Amino acid sequence: MSHIFKTWVTPTLHEAGFKKRGIVYVRDLGSVQHLFNHESGDYNTADKLSFTTNCGIYVPGVFPAFANPSLEEPKAPRAFQGLLNVRPNFLMPARRLTWWELTSSDGPEKDDEVGQELRTLVETAALPFFDRFRDERAVAEFLSQPRRKEDRHVMPFEETFELCYAAILWKRLGCKDKCRECIERERSKTKKRYSPLPEKFLARFSCDDD
Repeated sequence: MSHIFKTWVTPTLHEAGFKKRGIVYVRDLGSVQHLFNHESGDYNTADKLSFTTNCGIYVPGVFPAFANPSLEEPKAPRAFQGLLNVRPNFLMPARRLTWWELTSSDGPEKDDEVGQELRTLVETAALPFFDRFRDERAVAEFLSQPRRKEDRHVMPFEETFELCYAAILWKRLGCKDKCRECIERERSKTKKRYSPLPEKFLARFSCDDD
């Protein structure tokens, strides 16, 4: 797998401005980080390996502001820890999850087949997804608006989290009216919330304080 990524994935991502940090490819744009990495299967052995891939949009400071202001952020986040994250196969027209399998008996033809699929995935799904979110405002806009059908597999799935994250971002961007709009939309809900975290967040958060 390392050989396949080095041959087929690394050059494409490096050309797009990503640097490799362990298993994670990172494009740091300052206010946001674009993350791409593989995810290994749970039952890999010395003779058989399965893996898939993940894309993440990491925005420093947002999740601690939502969950716990004293929470320490990961020093080297992975894609699944992104404020937005998705398996890029779900951004392709077929919208289905792909797990690649490699065995100790595979020859170079299999390496090339998997490598070409991965490069196509990066070029046609991962990079266009990343390019949509080059700053905090783009992330805030996405989280504030109704979800498009083609983005239904992008996490977070729960609108409560979307609106709380968006409120934090709009406040940071100095857009207090948009911040209040997100908070009011969330407070107006009558159904039970997904977890106690939003209740605690709404109790301490204000769009107007410093």
